Amino acid sequence: MNLVITEKPSVAMDISRALSEPFVRHDGYLEGKTMIITWAVGHLLELAMPQDYDPALEKWSLDRLPFIPDVFKLKPKASTKTQLKIIADLVKRKDVDRLINACDAGREGELIFRYIIQYLNCRKPHDRLWLSETTPAAIQRAFSNLRSSAEVDNLARAAVARSQADWIIGINATRGYTVKHGEKLTVGRVQTPTLALLVNREREIERFVPQPYFEIEATFEAESAIYQGKWFRGEQDRFSSHAEAEILTSKLNPGSPGRVEKVDKREKAELAPMLFNLTDLQREANKRFGFTADHTLNIAQKLYESHLLTYPRTDSRHLTTDMAATLPARLNALRRTELGHIVTSIHGSVSDKRFVDDKKVTDHTAIIVTEVSPNLSSLTEDEAKIYLLVAKRMVGIFLPPARFMQTTVITRCQDETFLTKGKVILDPGWKILYADTEDESPALPDLDEGQEVVLKVAEILDKQTQPPKRFTEADLLSAMENVGLKVEDEELREAMKGKGLGTPATRAAIIEKLIQVGYVIRQKKTLVPTEKGKLLIDLVEPRLKDPELTAEWEKKLMDIEQGRYHSSQFMAEIKELARDTLSEIASQEAATVAFAEKDSLGNCPLCGKPVFENKKAYSCSGWKEGCRFVIWKVTAGKKITPTQAKKLLNNGRSNLIKGFKSKAGKSFDAFLVVSEGKIVFEFPKS
Repeated sequence: MNLVITEKPSVAMDISRALSEPFVRHDGYLEGKTMIITWAVGHLLELAMPQDYDPALEKWSLDRLPFIPDVFKLKPKASTKTQLKIIADLVKRKDVDRLINACDAGREGELIFRYIIQYLNCRKPHDRLWLSETTPAAIQRAFSNLRSSAEVDNLARAAVARSQADWIIGINATRGYTVKHGEKLTVGRVQTPTLALLVNREREIERFVPQPYFEIEATFEAESAIYQGKWFRGEQDRFSSHAEAEILTSKLNPGSPGRVEKVDKREKAELAPMLFNLTDLQREANKRFGFTADHTLNIAQKLYESHLLTYPRTDSRHLTTDMAATLPARLNALRRTELGHIVTSIHGSVSDKRFVDDKKVTDHTAIIVTEVSPNLSSLTEDEAKIYLLVAKRMVGIFLPPARFMQTTVITRCQDETFLTKGKVILDPGWKILYADTEDESPALPDLDEGQEVVLKVAEILDKQTQPPKRFTEADLLSAMENVGLKVEDEELREAMKGKGLGTPATRAAIIEKLIQVGYVIRQKKTLVPTEKGKLLIDLVEPRLKDPELTAEWEKKLMDIEQGRYHSSQFMAEIKELARDTLSEIASQEAATVAFAEKDSLGNCPLCGKPVFENKKAYSCSGWKEGCRFVIWKVTAGKKITPTQAKKLLNNGRSNLIKGFKSKAGKSFDAFLVVSEGKIVFEFPKS
């Protein structure tokens, strides 16, 4: 009898429906004639805390740090002990002679299964079921091609190394900095360098001093057609003083004759974008819809579990040759969607190496739709948006490049030159999939070299240099993914290709953690570090906040997966960092800058200052500086608890609150949501 362990109950149900034998439902598992299917509920086990090794470590003390166990212990998570007991009883059954790991096909899924069999001291053989999609056909194929446990042992080693490394850094650094500075300071191997990216950008903005400059824009008339040109002379296209610009414009009188000196028309083509990996999908959803990375991942995971998308936690932008052969059936699934009129006209297959390359696919292919035809009306609005976003990327690889005419015009007037650029779409190609296809803008008249024109007016434009922009979530995801690309040394930059902070599967959680612990707040679409976040970066050991070093470690974890690096070497580096960090902490003076008061409910979404409870409301402490953010304790006849206010501040949205009263006295249920610094109602979908 085979015992199949999945990561979630929903996958267990999918497997039972895809297999030919009937299954009987029991408490916590399904049983058939040749197979039992049970499930974890995410992680059932976690690494034990220091006090589980020694009760004296319940009290945080610098002289007991760093604490690094010789052998790491596991302990059950309190919330899922019952399901762990069910799995333990099934593993011990005498008729169970083999296990099948059907947890999510990636590093964390492997860790969930390996920790279970380690904790249960299970010596029975096991195989790996590797699913990239949960359609019946995909499940049947995966059971026909089970991997041996040995094939994924390196993946397991990387998973355990990641888990233990994060524990060593997180526990020791968090306890050390907290004890030293008298404030709970959460530190993490990936979390802290990610925060450093935000803090460094914020410091660049704070140090930035805007500099005024001036441009000259001329308007010309050519046979009743009007166009604009920007003054330039060689490499110069602006002035540092208004007086200099005035001297030049003084000779550019309205009615002055001019001549088109050069017209350069070049037809260009823009290829369809690459297929989505998870980071690209999160980035695009943030740009187009304002979705957080965490929200996009949750939706993509749900669509995967609903058999509509392939496995989302992937870093690949390519398909295998075998997967490419299934594309016609996947296109067919889109015939009843808004893309139906396009997919019906597509014939042939895709073999372009830009999209199909077996060598560039590791654990999973790019995210594409499955062969299941969706009922979009049954999806939420956000789910439909993500599904169609993925579908359009997939359809786009079948469509021709977008073609446009790039026109550059140089006009000479009074011995001065002016530059005009325009772009005209000739054939939208793959861009026909998107409503925001670029217009023919700016519209330029049909000009010829040597053509006479007349100057209508020349204006001085007052401008100033702009500071760097704050990170949006899309920007931060890009920065986390491409940390290695910012290295100045060319050889080192080449060596660091493919390295980043975290993985596609973990980046969303890292961003949410930074917000949850009060280091970062969301201001509209941007992420802004708080004073507490800035102070932490000032305090931490330099290597602990170095994005490049942490990215190198992430690459080593990937190398462990591929058998190119040994986990013991990686762990030795992590232990060395923990020891150095504690030495650094011991030499520090306690922070003299006051942290936010301990009873703060969270940070103000408008100004970032702490929010505190008072007699009538939960108010921003920045009210003296003019901030008016407030959550009233009684809203629409309903008392808002501190817990609800805290949830609203940290997540931007409360849980569903029941029992509000309208002005007419009618009762209603709603979510409270932060929108542009105000608290508004959001009603549940019927």
